[in-house]
Amino acid sequence: MTDTSPPYGPQAYDSRRIPQQPPQIRQHAGLLCMPLPWGEAQDVAPYGFFDDYDPASLREEEEQERQQPGTRARNEAKFHNACSHIYYRRAHASRWAHFWVYLWGLGRGFSYFSLGFSLIIMLPISIFTANSVAQVVSDLLDTLYVLLPIPLVCWLIGHIVVHRLPSHWVFTPSKGPLWELNRQTGMVTIFARKPGQFSQYGADGDFVRPFYEFDAFVHVIPDRQGLPWYSLHLVHRYQPVRIDFKAVMGLRRSDKDCLALWDMWQNYMDTSKPLPDIPVWEEFRHLDPVTAEHDRRTGRNPRYWRDMDDAEYKEAVASMTQRVQQLDTLSRPNIMARHVLYL
Repeated sequence: MTDTSPPYGPQAYDSRRIPQQPPQIRQHAGLLCMPLPWGEAQDVAPYGFFDDYDPASLREEEEQERQQPGTRARNEAKFHNACSHIYYRRAHASRWAHFWVYLWGLGRGFSYFSLGFSLIIMLPISIFTANSVAQVVSDLLDTLYVLLPIPLVCWLIGHIVVHRLPSHWVFTPSKGPLWELNRQTGMVTIFARKPGQFSQYGADGDFVRPFYEFDAFVHVIPDRQGLPWYSLHLVHRYQPVRIDFKAVMGLRRSDKDCLALWDMWQNYMDTSKPLPDIPVWEEFRHLDPVTAEHDRRTGRNPRYWRDMDDAEYKEAVASMTQRVQQLDTLSRPNIMARHVLYL
């Protein structure tokens, strides 16, 4: 792979040279959002960026690209998702793909629920109220006959579609990308889903602003029992426009993955630092000038992640998980406060 990309743009984010910016005049994050400080980002990443990019999968993708050159570029153009040393772009799956995944997941969940309810709740009741063993068995079968068939059929159909049919039949492209973080230009793009979506904010088309104009927040969402779910949001400081990173890793029961994701994005966008040293960006490291120089200076093995065996990778993931759990993000000083007057 050869690098034909331009050098870093004039607004590329460099944590050593952050420009002075206008004061904040309004808070756009919301009441259930916890602000995160800029700076002192650790070299960490949330578990999802390891679980989805294990060495075996990366080697398989590498071999596919070798046998069919251009596969990656065609998939990026078709599905609007992209991940490289230049930018990280994200799109939703199509509604059709969502339907089959939900059919499979909900069918499996309700099948387990129906079986558990029948065995744990209805079976003991029948044992105490029935006159014979035959009556207990009959009551149990009647309960299963009412509760189990529909979710079981949904699970079976969903499983066949998602796991047995060719993926290009199921995972069809969406209408377009949602957002993009561009390391080379330093810009964040939130793509307009309809004409004039951002016209009231002075954007003719997509909403494009420098990375340093966005602040990170952990959004806390209580469930019906009052227990919290967490997600990371990147909120523009001067306009009510945001990125919700649920498309990347969903809702989390712990806020630690949100903190790790914020550190990872800061490191990815910071051109004074090398790319985050995680599997997904390894094949691009020699194409990014700062990263290439760092790896040359440190003697890093260019196939450090891709050539790992399963045991080594499991140990590396466990080490990363431990580091994520030890993050002290909320106690760090906010370096952006030297350049912005916050409310």
